[in-house]
Formats: sequence, structure tokens, C-alpha cells
Amino acid sequence: MKKIILTLLLLSPLVVSAGELSQQEAAALVFNKWYMGQLLKDKSPLTDYKTLGEYVTSDTIKALKELNSGDSNDKDMPDADMFIKAQDYDNDWKEISVISSDFDAACTNVYIAFGKNKNHVVADCMVQNAGKWKVRSVTLIK
Repeated sequence: MKKIILTLLLLSPLVVSAGELSQQEAAALVFNKWYMGQLLKDKSPLTDYKTLGEYVTSDTIKALKELNSGDSNDKDMPDADMFIKAQDYDNDWKEISVISSDFDAACTNVYIAFGKNKNHVVADCMVQNAGKWKVRSVTLIK
């Protein structure tokens, strides 16, 4: 009996650590929760460049500012929000979770699911920028 208890005590930290998020995953999750929270409050996080700077790379913010400057009739504007990759959203999208992540030569892709049923999934391309993990770009998965 003592051996079983000792074995369980030794293995329990492994179970706990397996459930923890990597730095990239945690950064993506915090960003998406903030971003959706703003949308659900009818705020416009795409123009809150100061707060976006905490979560999004400086190059991406520069491109976003350029896209938002001037007359939108003169530019080819995206049909969907650049961070949630959708034109609209459901109230249950406040439930956000990390499904998985993988690494490639360009970035760490963190797969984020929105909603109770996880029917909407994006991949946040996370890179180091100014010493923090930040979103470079987002791709719609489903």
C-alpha cells in the first residue's frame, strides 16, 4: 500500500505539468480572451493600438495602422476581423481554449477554439517580439 501511495505522489506532478500551458499558448489565450471581451462589450480593439501592442507584434500593428488610415474606399479591406477571422461572433465565444500548438520555421502556431462547441478555430502565429510572445498573424482553421 505504501508503494502505491508513494508512486502516486511521485507521478502527480507529471499529471499537473502536462496540463499547463506553454508561454506561447498562455500568451495567445490571454490575448484572445481580452480581444473577445472587448468585442462582446461593443468596443473596437482593432484601434486600441496601445493595448494591442502588449499582445501583437510591432510589424503587425504597423500594417494594421496603415490599413486603417485613409479612405477605406481606396483600399481592399478584409471581409473578416483579422484576429478572429470571422465577420460576426456568438456570445458563447467568450469561452476560449487552447486546443494544441506546434512549431514550424516561422513561428509557434497556437490553435485557439471559440465557443462551447469549439466550432470556430484559428491558429495564432506566435513569435518573440520585444522579449514577449506576441501574435504575428492569424489563420482560420475551421
